[in-house]
Amino acid sequence: MDKSWMNLRDRLCKEYVNGIRTFIQVAKNHVNKDGKSRCPCRDCQNAFWKSINDIEIHLCRFGIATTYQRWIFHGEKVDINYYKPVDLNSGIDKVDHLDDDDDGNHDDNNDDLVDTSQSRYVPMGSIQEGSKTGGRQSSH
Repeated sequence: MDKSWMNLRDRLCKEYVNGIRTFIQVAKNHVNKDGKSRCPCRDCQNAFWKSINDIEIHLCRFGIATTYQRWIFHGEKVDINYYKPVDLNSGIDKVDHLDDDDDGNHDDNNDDLVDTSQSRYVPMGSIQEGSKTGGRQSSH
């Protein structure tokens, strides 16, 4: 089925309008007991169930979500091979080489890192000039 109309910006052009008509015919065959189907407009993103008439209005007004390339909520079969498992560990090397010098020596000098684990938070409103709670002495 030709879905090139989904990427058209002009929602009043003949191709887009015909694309909506084709989609509506498909959607009519995939309604719930209340006669509603998921609305694939850019606003609803298939999250909301609408009447066929409302879906048609939404598609004209907002356009179809261009990411909805497989109409899985409107009868298009999902190809199991399309969604391949991803090995999250593939291509990841150990990170222990980041501090290595060119000569292979490991440099653990992290003086540029700030240790905030011992820092204390003092609300700005509680610091008074010249107080014993950490305020600076006035140099005037």
